[in-house]
Amino acid sequence: MTIIIALRWIQKSSRVSPKVRQSEPMTAPLRQAAPVPAVLAPTALAVLYILHLGLEPASVQATILSAVFWLFASGYAAALQAASSGGRRAARFLESGWLLATGLLALASLAVVYGCLPWPGAILRTADREVAAAGARLGGLLQYPNTFGAVMGAALLERLTALAALPRQAFSRAGRWQGQRAGALAPAFALCLLLTESRGAFAALAAAWAVAALLLRRGERLRFALHSAAALGAGALLAAPLMRAGLAPPALQGLAALAAVLGGWAAVSAALAAAGPRALRCITGKRCAAGVAALAAAAGLLALAAARPAALQALPQRLTGAATLLARGDMYADALRLIGGAPWLGQGGDTWRSVYRSVQSSPYTGSEVHSGYLDLLLDLGLAGLLVPLAWIIPALRSAFQSRCRLLPSVLLLLLHSLIDFDLSYGLIWLLLIWLFRWAKAEAPITSSKETSLLPQRWRRLLTHSLMYRLVLLAHSRSIRFFRILLPGAAVLVLLCAAVLCFGQAVSLRREQLALAIEAQHPREAEKLLRQASALAPARPGLYLALAARSDAEGAAVWLQRGLSYERGQPELELALGKLLAGSGDLAALEHLRRATELNRYSNKTWVAALSEASRLAEMTMADRESQQQAAWQALTAGAELYDRYLEFTAGGPWRRNDLDFGREETVARLGEQFRRMRESLPALRMSPGSDSASQPGPH
Repeated sequence: MTIIIALRWIQKSSRVSPKVRQSEPMTAPLRQAAPVPAVLAPTALAVLYILHLGLEPASVQATILSAVFWLFASGYAAALQAASSGGRRAARFLESGWLLATGLLALASLAVVYGCLPWPGAILRTADREVAAAGARLGGLLQYPNTFGAVMGAALLERLTALAALPRQAFSRAGRWQGQRAGALAPAFALCLLLTESRGAFAALAAAWAVAALLLRRGERLRFALHSAAALGAGALLAAPLMRAGLAPPALQGLAALAAVLGGWAAVSAALAAAGPRALRCITGKRCAAGVAALAAAAGLLALAAARPAALQALPQRLTGAATLLARGDMYADALRLIGGAPWLGQGGDTWRSVYRSVQSSPYTGSEVHSGYLDLLLDLGLAGLLVPLAWIIPALRSAFQSRCRLLPSVLLLLLHSLIDFDLSYGLIWLLLIWLFRWAKAEAPITSSKETSLLPQRWRRLLTHSLMYRLVLLAHSRSIRFFRILLPGAAVLVLLCAAVLCFGQAVSLRREQLALAIEAQHPREAEKLLRQASALAPARPGLYLALAARSDAEGAAVWLQRGLSYERGQPELELALGKLLAGSGDLAALEHLRRATELNRYSNKTWVAALSEASRLAEMTMADRESQQQAAWQALTAGAELYDRYLEFTAGGPWRRNDLDFGREETVARLGEQFRRMRESLPALRMSPGSDSASQPGPH
């Protein structure tokens, strides 16, 4: 609806008089017909994910959802391009949309901090001072502090570069206080950034800030540095008491402090602008902004140090700790080994989330690979990584050549994605598409003199020839066709994505309804679950729920069907192993072994697998005359499982043992039980005709 309204507004505002149309040269369509890589890149990624559906991806459901998102992103990019084709009006429209999105993210997150808005998960609370120095970190509406910090840093840089480009009159009554209105959100962005305690966001901000200082002109650099210092100082003054209170301050007192600091920020901005370049250089004592850069970086730390809260004593350890960095090193090494198995096309959507438990070399917790580019390589291989690079690199080059002020914000998001999973958020891709389109709308249209090797007389004959006229006519008609085709294709793509999303949403809703009425109406609940699986057949959780409500034969069918969609799902393998073990089927041993391979550092999985193998062995030992061979096979498989467990525990101690692996006494008890049970079958072991007599036992 917002895009449609924007389209109508642009259409009305871009009407020009017939005289102006007649005065335009015939080559005007050539200038307006820019290529559309921002539309083609998401479309190409969607096509790659769709192709993976026929290549047995690691997760069919995740691949479908990834294809749906990129279909939506392509329609979004096409609609945004159609809505922002009005020159300066388009730039103002894109700026307003950016401020609306980032401003709502910041203000809503601060409303959660001050107790005005309930939002579970917006604040990460932990007793581990290496994770949060104050015991709490702001994750905002994104519910993840690192990515939220990167978005707030990009928004802060955009506001600071905008303030640096404003003249002195914009901060006075004659300029209608445009500067104060333009910079009103800067302290809020700085405050949110500081509350995230994201070291990666801080480092990316420092690098992007330096790029911004290089891109700005000499007269703008000093204002940029001073506004940066003022914004970070204002944010730090507010962050110190909030962190001391564990991000749970008294509402009225906190809001009063927020209002006071924002008012002081407006006054400081006006004073900095009114002082003039000469006065500012006298204050700093230098012509360049290098001296003020230190002030911009140290303002927040000085304010925090002045407060000296007890909760922030762990802040230096938090900023310099390397435990999480070491864990990421292990994660990156495992990801690179996994990429080596399918380097060209990857293994489909959410590959890491689906299979990381089967390849991790240490018991860390990390369902995300913490690198957006490695994530793309895992999903789509080199082909998937080259598609966005072919769109981003030329756009960055164009923005750098035009000294676009939005380039630092883009660089911050791209740099932070190197060390975190920002690109797993669809919002980050949408913001990047928005920023690149905004940069293109703000790029000045410069007309350069064309050079030609042909003499002027020949050029005149060429421009008046019939062939040249026909080429221009065909080009203009193709541009008109393209302008009609682009919105139509965007609408079609969005409709396809909407239909797929609707099926997923209805399936999820029916599953939730089935769980709600299961106690009173079990048959109706099972019927709803069957309907949900028909609408979204690739969701593995549905098959676990249906198997739990079916008989043994029906449950096996449901679990096998789930494994056809999720080949790396240990929960399905374990459930099928339990089901077969309950009926005395030795095929359960293979599924139990497979479950431990897919979730190698889970104490719960090992306990369940060994318990079921022990139960199966006891069932087969009940009939010693006819089931000795089966009993020996079950006991041998259980002993091999325990030996495999000992091999994994022998790899410790690890730098991080987030899963507390290797300290489960139940596993050791079950392993010794297997040894005692196998010793109770000496006759089978000494039997010369036994096929399993040559199998070595555990040591």
